[in-house]
Amino acid sequence: MKSKELITVLVIMIVSSVNIYSQDYFIVNKDTTFCSNLEYTTTAQGYLKSIKYIDENNIEKSIEGRKKVPNVVTFYIDSVAYDKTPLKANKPNSYIRYTKRVVDGKLKVYLGSQANNSGTMIYNPSSHSSFNHNGWESTGGPSGIYRFYLKVPNGTYYKINSKKNMKKYIKPYLLKCAKFSSEYKGDFSTREEPFINMINLYNSLCE
Repeated sequence: MKSKELITVLVIMIVSSVNIYSQDYFIVNKDTTFCSNLEYTTTAQGYLKSIKYIDENNIEKSIEGRKKVPNVVTFYIDSVAYDKTPLKANKPNSYIRYTKRVVDGKLKVYLGSQANNSGTMIYNPSSHSSFNHNGWESTGGPSGIYRFYLKVPNGTYYKINSKKNMKKYIKPYLLKCAKFSSEYKGDFSTREEPFINMINLYNSLCE
């Protein structure tokens, strides 16, 4: 193979691998739709209003209206997962949000801040610059709810930045794993970075 042809093949391979790596998708029940340029909007209560994307055949798709959009449980955009979660951990059947998943595994951690007022929530991938921003903008006012949740395997959510939850539920749950109990030497902080590191350790040790 000539050097020019070899370079062309390598370029195609690199481009293909980049496209695969950066591919978006969303999950409805157990069905996954792979796509690109994935965007969605929600109501102020967090319910989906629209989904737009380009499918694997390079065809633009648009689903508009609450009664027409599917029940998406996960959006994966720009290598970040956003799962359907309750707006308030202690009210799982109330309003919902799509919240950034910052830890995956047996235990999942969600982190985000999102306006809790009237107006439409619009996902803008280029604007998510930190844990607490999440790439969301609101057409309403500036008020918001900070969400820092732990999800355990039975589906229960706990508000992490609550000393009561840490003492009564989270710490006892973690210490049930003997490997974690013997390995972990830190405190049981409710702050973001140490808590996330602690849960990553737990997930690496406990099945």
